Amino acid sequence: MDEMRPTALLDVTALPPLGEVLDLLPELLAAWMPAQRWYAHKGAGTPTIAIDGWATLRVAPDHVVVLVVAAVRLEHGAEALYQVPLVLRRPDAPSPAREEGAEVGVLAVPGGPLRVDDAARDADGRAALIATLVSGDGAAGPGLSLASHRTAPDAPLPLGRAMRSRILSGEQSNTSLIVETEGASPLIVKLFRVLQDGENPDVVLQGALTRQGSTRVPAVVGSATVRTAGLRTHGLFAQEFLPGVEDAWRVALRLALAGEDFTEAARHLGSTLAEVHRDLTAALGTVAADEQMVSGMLAQMRRRVEEVAAEVPQVAAHREHLESLLDAAAGVPWPAMQRIHGDLHLGQVLLVPERGWVLLDFEGEPLRPLAERALPDSPLRDVAGMLRSLDYVAGAVALEHGADAAQWTAAVRAAFLEGWSGGAGTEGTPADGAGVPEATAVLLAAFEADKAVYEALYEARNRPGWLPIPLGALERLSAPGLSAPGGAAASAD
Repeated sequence: MDEMRPTALLDVTALPPLGEVLDLLPELLAAWMPAQRWYAHKGAGTPTIAIDGWATLRVAPDHVVVLVVAAVRLEHGAEALYQVPLVLRRPDAPSPAREEGAEVGVLAVPGGPLRVDDAARDADGRAALIATLVSGDGAAGPGLSLASHRTAPDAPLPLGRAMRSRILSGEQSNTSLIVETEGASPLIVKLFRVLQDGENPDVVLQGALTRQGSTRVPAVVGSATVRTAGLRTHGLFAQEFLPGVEDAWRVALRLALAGEDFTEAARHLGSTLAEVHRDLTAALGTVAADEQMVSGMLAQMRRRVEEVAAEVPQVAAHREHLESLLDAAAGVPWPAMQRIHGDLHLGQVLLVPERGWVLLDFEGEPLRPLAERALPDSPLRDVAGMLRSLDYVAGAVALEHGADAAQWTAAVRAAFLEGWSGGAGTEGTPADGAGVPEATAVLLAAFEADKAVYEALYEARNRPGWLPIPLGALERLSAPGLSAPGGAAASAD
């Protein structure tokens, strides 16, 4: 049971209407939001902020919790919508232990000042968010409504009594809350910070997999939909939390450093990905990869090569060979398009005891518009993403520890491909050298090269010391003759 504490009553009758109070927020938010980890427009200048809509989540004797959608307008004209839950109290009001980073500021209003805190970093604020999500009641206010949805409406809520919650550290683009209760398994509740019109793939895909009975994602409990005058999208998302487990990156890196075997685990990882793709196909269907879709995807890859080559000279040196890879991809049959993970790497996979690999975070590439991320894509993009991530293990071992894990990674990549191709029904012949048919190998080379070009731009801008990793992949993929996707990783020397 929550501890009892004294209260400083928040007499709402002595305050202006809540809407008038919130009209004073933009200046506070303009100073506070750019400093938050989830703020996606750092470096874009001082924002101008307007309140696009708000809804009250809780009115208690000593605090009010509101959900605000803030419209951010940047100096160069771009606009974005952010979801910002807040707690309003008297500055001297006793409250749960104030958490680091909670303070937004103080509003001077008739009837006395109000302290404004980030609801995600406040126990009362988190309780209001979670209650709104799981109760099914939703919330509504001027310009904003919040409707909650249960994945299995007839199932009992997986919440015990004496709820405790905390914010998950390290989150970047969103905010995640861990909910612990007595007599029930913990949940993780994700608060999507940047709102775009349309269904969020993270909710749609993991919800579909849960309804299919898949154990390869954390079980989804429910979600909440945010609606304003200009959008309808997912704002909150609750699912099973898996504590005390390692992600595949940590597991692979540790074993690579020790020179220990990871091939069987990689083979299982490949078959797990194939299983997830099969379940997504069963739940959401496929579409034929027609000429228009293929040409559009290859055109996007060609544009990326040109754009990155203009900024990263080392990529420009491979431009001719990359064009040849894409030309080859245009001349082979493509598998059907379907919904995929979209941003798969070792950090998006957990190793759960007695359960195996579990995939997380199906949002897709965060920099792509939501509408693009919701389109069917090639499952080979996920396969290539994992091949690149396994390549990064060898690169990290070389750059950070001075060791050579190229042979280790080559064996692991081949095992992963073997597991995936067996589960996907695309086994090749030994002559293929990669355990996949020749056409699949051609396409995987194109997708892997596209990912490596993307990585080269990121590393050049953010971690130039790691630039040799994607450049090594481009060197391998640009070698005369098609390099088998399961082949040896390039050195990061």
